[in-house]
Amino acid sequence: MQPTVLIPAVIGDASQPLFAKAGINVITVPTVDAATLVQYGQQADGAILGLEPIPEATFAKTPRLKILARLGVGYNNVNPTVAKEHGVIVSITPRANYNTVAEGILAMIFVLGRNLMASNRAIMSGHWLAVRANGGHDILGQTLGIIGYGRIGRALEEKAAALGMKILVNNGDHPKQPHFGQLVDLPTLYRESDFISLTPRVTPQTTGMINKDTLALMKPTANLINYGRGQLIVTDDLVAALKHHQIHAAALDAFDPEPLPADSPLLQLDNVFLTPHVAGGTIEANARAVHDATEEIIRVLSGHAPLWAVNA
Repeated sequence: MQPTVLIPAVIGDASQPLFAKAGINVITVPTVDAATLVQYGQQADGAILGLEPIPEATFAKTPRLKILARLGVGYNNVNPTVAKEHGVIVSITPRANYNTVAEGILAMIFVLGRNLMASNRAIMSGHWLAVRANGGHDILGQTLGIIGYGRIGRALEEKAAALGMKILVNNGDHPKQPHFGQLVDLPTLYRESDFISLTPRVTPQTTGMINKDTLALMKPTANLINYGRGQLIVTDDLVAALKHHQIHAAALDAFDPEPLPADSPLLQLDNVFLTPHVAGGTIEANARAVHDATEEIIRVLSGHAPLWAVNA
């Protein structure tokens, strides 16, 4: 029987020629979520997965499923251990967007550091001179704290070092020697950094790691950039810190929950830059992710070992 794969409509036709060449049938669905997987549970051998949460109970209702290929590197929306118990491989696309995310973080360093949000608001409202006295700071010589020293952290370190920034690195319980920066403990990183970038995995240790206690350690001029996951931050504590100017500003691309609720107090602040979880979503990165996820599914359904499984 010809194997069948579910793909979300958002990726278009990019994967279909590769699947057709491999003799794999494709069903395009609005989104690959738990309900869709159960709906096609008697047909689907694999699926390309985005950010939709897949409850553990889903796997008991998808007897043919062999692989979920995640677009991106995070997989906190699916439990790989439970998936493995049901014979389902969970894979990621680690080559696709790590540099893209690092570029996005670097862009936010400039936006926050040069006070560009306030400058934009001033000129849009006709107040030409309103922020001329506060054009922000040079990036050269500023200290960047990188929490999470995986592919994204290393790419960011290289780019920031080229700009003359001082780099501090913390990788939690798995310390790695930085190429350009200095390995430090978290309290030191919080106290000394002008910019703090969050890209660690979501674990019991990192969940809520940015809270009222850790925010209290930061400089009043510090800028927080979360291009990792929303669960890393206690949102109410960050809102309070931004509202009372306990830190200078924040740039957030990930939230808990998602989508960001329409009544979120973050939307009322003028010192936060918000984007809808698109840090790794350039045209080029999306194309790489779709290609690599497609190839991973073809490998598995052809009886070969996956390259980027997180639970095999």
